[in-house]
Amino acid sequence: MIRIASRRAIEPDLIMGQAIGVIETSGMPAALVTADLLGKAANVRVIGLENTNAGRISVLIQGYTGDVQAAIAAVVKTLKRHPGIILLGHHVIPCPDGQVNLRQWHLGDRQTALPDSVEWLDD
Repeated sequence: MIRIASRRAIEPDLIMGQAIGVIETSGMPAALVTADLLGKAANVRVIGLENTNAGRISVLIQGYTGDVQAAIAAVVKTLKRHPGIILLGHHVIPCPDGQVNLRQWHLGDRQTALPDSVEWLDD
C-alpha cells in the first residue's frame, strides 16, 4: 500500500533552482560584516551563523543559484580588500538535495554547549 503525504507535510525548505552559499571567516565581527555584505550584494537571505567554537564562523545564505553565486563572488572580492577580516573559505551548493534541513541552521535554533574548561589545549 502506497501512502501519499499531503503537500503541506512535505514542503521542502528549498524550492527548485535555489542554492546554499557559505563563507567562513575568523571571528564574530568579521562574520557580521560578511552577513551584512551578503544581504546587500544580491537577493539572498542570511539563514544563519555557525560557530565552531574555535573562532571560525560560517555565514550561510539561501537564494536562487545565480543570486547566491553573485553574492558570494562580490563579498569574497570585497573581503579581500577589507582590513582586519580573514576569509577562510567559501562555497556554493547549487540545487541541494531536498532533504537538506536548513531549519537547523537558523539563528537561535541550536544551543551549543561550551566546555567549562580548556584542558584539551594542554599538551
